[in-house]
Amino acid sequence: MELPMSIRAFLPHREPMLMVDDIIKLKGDFIETTFDINESNIFIENGVLNEIGIIENAAQTSSGIVCGPHFEANESNENYRVMGYISKIKRVDIMKLPPVNSQLNTKGELISMHQVGEMYSCEMKCFTYLNSERIAACYFNLIIHPDQE
Repeated sequence: MELPMSIRAFLPHREPMLMVDDIIKLKGDFIETTFDINESNIFIENGVLNEIGIIENAAQTSSGIVCGPHFEANESNENYRVMGYISKIKRVDIMKLPPVNSQLNTKGELISMHQVGEMYSCEMKCFTYLNSERIAACYFNLIIHPDQE
């Protein structure tokens, strides 16, 4: 897999719900992404990305850890898709809301994963940065599975 790459290859999300642009690192249980915050984003309030946008960015970033290997294994199937859901938000600390026309750098780590058939229950932690300042920390569980359509 050649990096950087668009996360569009991994996620079914599209505008206005796509909250990650590029994967810049993906290795084992770690991922790092970027996201440019545009004025047209649906989670912009008073010139900043709101808390929901930050959490969705963290969840989409983290899902790439599990989705990446699935897409490598199914690269010959251009219709292959993976679905993911936040099943539990354990803790979210947001220290600062990022302004429009800035770029987020988000780093996610897989803490644990339990597989049942083709369904994965994943515990994640994710830190979001604006420039080099950490502005958010999210701890949550995701459910990820291949899309059966």
